[in-house]
Amino acid sequence: MKKTLIALALTTLPVAAMAEVVLYGQMKAGYEVSSTKSSGESRGPYQNGIGDYGSRIGFKGSEDLGHGLKAIWQVESRIHLGNSDGGSDGWANRDSFLGLQTDFGTIRAGRISNAINANMDVVDAWEYNNEALGLGKFTRTDARYVGIAYDSPEWAGFSFNVLYSPRDNVNGGDRNAEYERGIGSGDKYSAGLNYHNSGFYAKYGFDYLKNSAVKLDGLKSDLKDGQVHRVEGGYDANNLFVGVGYQYTKNTSSYFRGLNDLSVVDPTTKENLNVGDHKLTVDNQGQEAALTVGYHFGNIFPKISYAHGWDVKVNGTKEKNTKYDQVVLGADYDFSKRTTANVQAGWLREGNGEGFGKDKTTAFGVGLKHTF
Repeated sequence: MKKTLIALALTTLPVAAMAEVVLYGQMKAGYEVSSTKSSGESRGPYQNGIGDYGSRIGFKGSEDLGHGLKAIWQVESRIHLGNSDGGSDGWANRDSFLGLQTDFGTIRAGRISNAINANMDVVDAWEYNNEALGLGKFTRTDARYVGIAYDSPEWAGFSFNVLYSPRDNVNGGDRNAEYERGIGSGDKYSAGLNYHNSGFYAKYGFDYLKNSAVKLDGLKSDLKDGQVHRVEGGYDANNLFVGVGYQYTKNTSSYFRGLNDLSVVDPTTKENLNVGDHKLTVDNQGQEAALTVGYHFGNIFPKISYAHGWDVKVNGTKEKNTKYDQVVLGADYDFSKRTTANVQAGWLREGNGEGFGKDKTTAFGVGLKHTF
């Protein structure tokens, strides 16, 4: 990725004190159209429009402090090309941090991607806004937490990273509200292990979420911790790309929409129990897998993905008709190292729960990405 260097200096300072700031980013968006058909109903109306694929802009820099020590910083923000109002997420809503880097690793503090978001998603080799056009269900556990992180250097192809988000960063500093609602602390932990060698790679990501769920229609005393385990591996060299992934989730967001639509409230006061980013779901478990295969023919990169989620468990009981199947087929065309066009079609079939049929979504998209 080509980066632009902006030299910032005060005229009263010597040249040696000049600091460099790197400006970088991606602009990517496209036109998408989709339609969904539910069991026993006619096909719904076609929805179409411009979708943003995660455009962003960032600034980062560093200062050599001597003796192998370096100060680093980064500020990165989302750009909403698909929103009429430009979005309202505020500034520094992506990875933004301050830290120290040494030969023994890097320590950062700020808004930081969990291990799953930072080092994985290789199997989701698509640009999209509509989740039917990429593996958005599989990668929904990508997250950013406000906390402190350590990233190791690489040893013989191996590296690891850990992240801790303290309680009061999760609850927005409103610990009293957590006590009043009886939902305990919502600390979040993340860890990752990575390996690559001669085109082969393997990655493992783990999240641990304190007090993230309760039993359906249960009491607040039934609080349960959440977990996410994701494994990805494959080969990316000599024009061939193969990526495979498996994910197990427990007591966190689910690919079953009917489960995510349930609000967790106090059974007595009917008050929503969420405080800041400490959000509760109902007791659930899910397993899913994904596979992507592609091959580079010069500037053209055709590829295909398949993803499958098995029936989920709620309160320890498997719920029928809650699985999903998905196929995405398409290709990228590289105009240059910085500009790429994409075209793809997707098919997503997902169960709505026992007795509620299935939704079948068909989608098509074409877009453009430019990095700087």
